[in-house]
Amino acid sequence: MKSIYRSLLVSFVVLISCSKSKKQSNENNIDGLWKVTKVNIGEQEMTPIARWMKFNADSTQTSGNGWLQHSIGTWSFNSDKNLLQVENTNGVQDEFNDPFKVNFSRDNMIWQRKEGEFDVTVTLEKINKLPTSPANELYGLWKFDTITEEGKEVSETLNSNQKAMLFLRWDNTYVLHNYPEGEKYGMFKTHGHRPQIDMVSYSKVPEFKFYTFQLNNDKLELTSTNSNAKITLTRIHQFIQ
Repeated sequence: MKSIYRSLLVSFVVLISCSKSKKQSNENNIDGLWKVTKVNIGEQEMTPIARWMKFNADSTQTSGNGWLQHSIGTWSFNSDKNLLQVENTNGVQDEFNDPFKVNFSRDNMIWQRKEGEFDVTVTLEKINKLPTSPANELYGLWKFDTITEEGKEVSETLNSNQKAMLFLRWDNTYVLHNYPEGEKYGMFKTHGHRPQIDMVSYSKVPEFKFYTFQLNNDKLELTSTNSNAKITLTRIHQFIQ
């Protein structure tokens, strides 16, 4: 009876040990989708907006910001030394090219290395879907509510029929509809580290406009950084005729 009890006890201990080993292996698995939650370079924090990386089991990797994938490449991990090497085959060669020392903590992965005189630390969190950036939420059709210049409401001049619209397209071009001068076209880009949108018109004399933006559900506020203009808009889902 005691022999059977000891046998069962040994089997139970082995089962627990295997279970813990499997759990630790899963926790330390680089495979999957990760979001960069913090980047520290020396004493400065330089965390990009909605930056993600996906590590595939076949040693390939992709990365991007928000809905945009912009890099592809390979990765390798030395499990004995916890060193991760990431290569982008469509990008500029890494100036430092040293592997990152990797540590795991629950659903977080922490990379560390020296870049010149600075200590670099990157913290990543395991996620299940691509992160959405505020810039992604700008895409779509917006109706002008108010236009203020130099503190004065000028909607009566620029939007007298209350039908003016701004269409921000997925290909980073924009169209101004129902403006007094007719439709206007241009292109825009957003900043990778702060809520900023820069716009330039397609015209003989291009107009450059720079705004910070603030989103609140279906409301968008643009505040110019190169003039005293402020615009408020509401998201709509049909063009106004």
